[in-house]
Amino acid sequence: MIRVSELIGFDGSRGQIRDADAGEFDGLVVSGEMSVRDVLREMQQVGCDCVGVDISQDDDDIPQGDGTVVLSKEDVLHGLLRELDFAEDRLTDLQYQAEGTLSDQLDMVHEGMRSLVEYEKNKLEVAIENMNEGLIILDRSGQAEKANPSAKGLLGLAKTDSLQTLTEAMDRIGFRELLVTEDNDRTNASGEFNLGSTEGRILQMRWTQMGDEWGHFLGYVVIVRDMTEEMAAERAKTEFIAAISHELRTPLTSIQNSVSNILVGVTGKITRKTRQYLHAMKSDCHRFADLINDLLDMAKLEAGSMPINRRVTNMATIISETIDESVHEAHAREIALICEIDGHISPVYADSQRICQVLRNLIDNAIKHAESAGQITVRSYDSGDDVVTVVEDTGVGISADLHDHIFSKFYQIERQAGAGSKGSGLGLAICNGIIAVHGGSIWVESEENQGSRFYFSLPKTDPFIVLYKHLTALAKRVGKKTDDFALMIVGFDVPLDRREELKGAAGSIINELLTESDHFLLSKDDLAIQTEDFEAIFVVNNAQKERIDAVKQKIRKIVGNRLRKNCGDLPILPMLSTGIYTGDSLDVSELEKAARRQAEKMF
Repeated sequence: MIRVSELIGFDGSRGQIRDADAGEFDGLVVSGEMSVRDVLREMQQVGCDCVGVDISQDDDDIPQGDGTVVLSKEDVLHGLLRELDFAEDRLTDLQYQAEGTLSDQLDMVHEGMRSLVEYEKNKLEVAIENMNEGLIILDRSGQAEKANPSAKGLLGLAKTDSLQTLTEAMDRIGFRELLVTEDNDRTNASGEFNLGSTEGRILQMRWTQMGDEWGHFLGYVVIVRDMTEEMAAERAKTEFIAAISHELRTPLTSIQNSVSNILVGVTGKITRKTRQYLHAMKSDCHRFADLINDLLDMAKLEAGSMPINRRVTNMATIISETIDESVHEAHAREIALICEIDGHISPVYADSQRICQVLRNLIDNAIKHAESAGQITVRSYDSGDDVVTVVEDTGVGISADLHDHIFSKFYQIERQAGAGSKGSGLGLAICNGIIAVHGGSIWVESEENQGSRFYFSLPKTDPFIVLYKHLTALAKRVGKKTDDFALMIVGFDVPLDRREELKGAAGSIINELLTESDHFLLSKDDLAIQTEDFEAIFVVNNAQKERIDAVKQKIRKIVGNRLRKNCGDLPILPMLSTGIYTGDSLDVSELEKAARRQAEKMF
C-alpha cells in the first residue's frame, strides 16, 4: 500500500509540489497517512480535481512545513498506477516462489512414486523368480518373451538357457500348435494339457490370452505345474477307495443273503416285529450296496479302467427300458413319467448298459426332487452331429451359481423347498464320467422355481461303418468259436412321391423293431441298427435255420401288428432280405448285396 505522502517531493509529473495561495486551502484536505486508493475514492465522492495533503505532521518521509501541499488528480492516479505496478511485482515474485515450491513438491512426489513402483516391481520380480510353478510370457506368435527359472527347470532346461532355447523346447512338444495357426491366428483363448517330462514327472501346462483394456491381443501367459505328487496322491486315494469297497462287498453280500434266508423262513418262524427289523436291514443293505457300486464305478472312471462294451444302439430302446424300470416309483409319488421320441433318431455307438445307468440316475434324481403331482419328460432328438437326450422335471429348480459344481464328486445340493433324500453325491459325477468316456457332453439348464433340464449328448454313428466293423469281427471268428451268421435287411417300399409323407410311419415301425430287438436278439454278438429312413439291418450270430426262422417270425409279427394298428391302408410294403455268411458269400463286403438279391415280401 502506498501512502499519499509518498507522492510529495518526487520529480516529474508524479508527486510535484504545487504552491498554495496565501491563506488556508479550502478544498479537500487529507492526512498524509492515507493510502492513494482511499484518497482517490474520497476525491471521486466529493467530485474535486485536486486534494490538499496536510504536511504539518512529524514524518521523516515527507517534507516538513506548515500548511497544505496540493496534489492534482493526475498525481494521485500516477500514485495508484505505481501501487498497481508494485502489487504486480509482488504477485510475480509470489508466483515464482509458488511455482518453485510446487515444482519441488511434485518432483518429490514423482520420485516417491518412482521409488514405490520400482520397489513393487522388484518385489513382484523376486516373487516370480521364486515361484515353485513355472511362469512363461509368450508374444502373439508364441515366442517366449520372459520365463522364470522354475519354468526352464520343469521343462528340462538350465536356468542360463536362452528364451529361444525355451521356445524350441515348447515347439518340440507341440505346444505352440495349440495356440496359433499357420497364419498366426489365435485359436484357443485358454486351455491346459498334461505331458510327461524327461525325468518321468507329469507336468500340467495351462495357458490364457493376455489383452489390454481396449481388447488388443498381447500374447499368452503360461503356467507350468508339477502334478506328479498330486496325481499320485489322487491315484492312491482312488485305489484305497476301490480296495475298501471290494472288501466291504463280500461281508455285505453275506449279510444280504442271511437276511433274505431268515425272511423266507430258513431258520424257522419269525415274529412280526422281527420281520419289520429284517426288512429295514434289507433296505439298508441295498442302499449300502448301491453306495459301494458307486464308489467302485467312480474309482474305475478315474483310473480309466471302466469296461465299456460298445455296440450300435438306439436311444429309443434305452429310454423305453429305463422308463419301464422307473415308472412304478414315479407313480408311487404321483409323478407323471412321459417319453417323447422323434420319429427318427440316429444310432449311437455306445455301451447301452452304461447309458441306461446315466439315464436312470437322471430320472431317479428328478423323481427324488420333484413335487407330488409333478411331471418328468424324457426327450431325445438329433442335433447336428449328436444325439441329444434331455430329462426335464417340474421341480424346484437349481440356482445358476450351483451349475458348475453339481457334476463334482460328493457334491450335494440343498434344496429346502422340495422333497428328496440324501445320497452319496456321486451319481452325477459318474454320469459325467460315463458320457465323457463316450465322447459326449452333459450339462444342466435350470432356474429356481422353474424346474430343471439335464441334457447329455452322444456322437452320431455312421451305421454302415459300424456294420462292416461288426461283420468283419464276426468273420474272423467263424470256424473257431462261432458258427456262420446271418444278415437280415428289413426295408419298406413306398412310392417315391410320398416318401417324405410316409417317413414318420415307417420310422415308428423301425423304432419298435429296434426296441423289441433285445427280446429276440439274445447274443451279445447280435446287432440291430437303422441304416436308412426306411431300412433296418439285423445281424444274427450262430445262424442255425431254427434261430433264423424264429427271428424272421418275430420281425413279421411286429411289423404286421404295427401296420394293422397304425398305418391302415397306407402304401407301405415291407420287404425282408436274408444273406448267410458263408453260405451266400465268403466276403463280408459282398454279403449285403447277396442279401438284397434275395428280397421278398414279408406277407
